[in-house]
Amino acid sequence: MKLAFIGLKGHVGTVLAGAKLLGDVEVVAAAEDDAELLASLIKKDPLLATAQPYQHWRHLIEHAMMDVCCVAGESGGRVEPLLALIERGVHVVSEKPLVTTLADLERLRAAFAKSRSQVTMLLELRHQPKNVRVREIIQRGDIGEVCQVTTQKSYKWGQRAEWFGSRARLGGTIPYIGIHSLDTIRWVTGLDFIHLAAIHGKIARPEMGETECHASVLGELSNGASVTARIDYLRPAKAPTHGDDRLRVVGTKGVVEVNEGDETISLIAGDKMERIPFGETENLFVEFVKFLRGGAVPRITADDCLRSTEIALRAREAADETRMIALPPMRPVRGLK
Repeated sequence: MKLAFIGLKGHVGTVLAGAKLLGDVEVVAAAEDDAELLASLIKKDPLLATAQPYQHWRHLIEHAMMDVCCVAGESGGRVEPLLALIERGVHVVSEKPLVTTLADLERLRAAFAKSRSQVTMLLELRHQPKNVRVREIIQRGDIGEVCQVTTQKSYKWGQRAEWFGSRARLGGTIPYIGIHSLDTIRWVTGLDFIHLAAIHGKIARPEMGETECHASVLGELSNGASVTARIDYLRPAKAPTHGDDRLRVVGTKGVVEVNEGDETISLIAGDKMERIPFGETENLFVEFVKFLRGGAVPRITADDCLRSTEIALRAREAADETRMIALPPMRPVRGLK
């Protein structure tokens, strides 16, 4: 299998790790407008060392022969490479969100409907063992019907590239990191969003430019459950970890919870309190490639990518306009094969 990269700014390590596990993936090309980043990653990773470098993604698409392409450039510049790849039938692993505007999302949806490409997205929380176990607990009915979900993603700002401070280039904090929380809520509960409200702001960090340093999303799921997602770039520099992720799901029969640094999941149901180990789960790219080769449907389908991007962009819209938004039902685009 021949793999290419358009942009190396995101979580490309997940794709490279999966390629190494598969053992028969050749990285044939990489386009990256940051020459220093491209050179450093090619030097660091043996898989990238044999890749043909390109400064512009259009040159890569015109000249490289590839089966799959990982698109991980700036968020605001993602739509045109995605459209070009999908129109050529190349399979895609995209950073999140797919795009940063609802108009571009509709362009992508229309192109995908006519294409033979398959698409997945680096929604890595679906592949974190702790979230896999939480989903299993909920799907077994251990906590009964889901009533409330609370998530948190708190990060240090640290040193960021210039484009992180631009709304047009990043898309905003809710689409960039809030999408992880919103997608995790959908996935672990098996329920979809029907209403969204949100607030975001730039109180504390002027160095972030147009990017919000905090956001809170309030939502209603299809069964009437209430959810909240807390998102911020306000984690203190001296904190022991870069991020502080938290997930708590309350049901009619109990509560399941897991926080950053926990080695087990907490489950309280009926008269029992348990600590449940995480176990292991499959690499995102490995799972996608197995699907392309005729295996089981991956946990992040193209419809999931489109829906989670839509939800994140609608949540940003709700925050921009200080209003509650009703979401239409998910619109599956086409079959999986």
